[in-house]
Amino acid sequence: MPSDELRLKLQEARERKESEALPVRLSGVDCQGYRSAEEIPDWIPDRIRVFEKAGTAADARIAGDTPDEEVDRWIEGFAREHGLGGHVLLKTGMRLFPWMECRLPEEGWAAALRSALGGDLFLVSAGRSVLVVVFEEEHEHLAFAARDTAPDA
Repeated sequence: MPSDELRLKLQEARERKESEALPVRLSGVDCQGYRSAEEIPDWIPDRIRVFEKAGTAADARIAGDTPDEEVDRWIEGFAREHGLGGHVLLKTGMRLFPWMECRLPEEGWAAALRSALGGDLFLVSAGRSVLVVVFEEEHEHLAFAARDTAPDA
């Protein structure tokens, strides 16, 4: 259908523009290029879907009225505790450029990511063995972590 084709072309143009702007907005983060959905193991989107379901128990939570700086430290600490490391893949929310490979600074990266992408963050270790997800809800922030359970992980 022509209108669907036009819609897809417009979305592609918007995402190409966003793909150029996002690295600039990620202040202090070393952006190393986009990765396709095919480069992400199946267990990661499967776990994300589980985490997105209402009623899934979070691994950690912090009150929504917590000051931003404290939330940022909490996110960074949670990621460290669950073995995320500084070389990650970051979910962008774009269809054509779904993941960005990044090197995160030792600290301060959560503020940069939240400023550029909003309060919901999806991060995967470069080795694709650790997933950390943070959701910003109305009254709290929820954090989830998962590890690849495959025998070779």
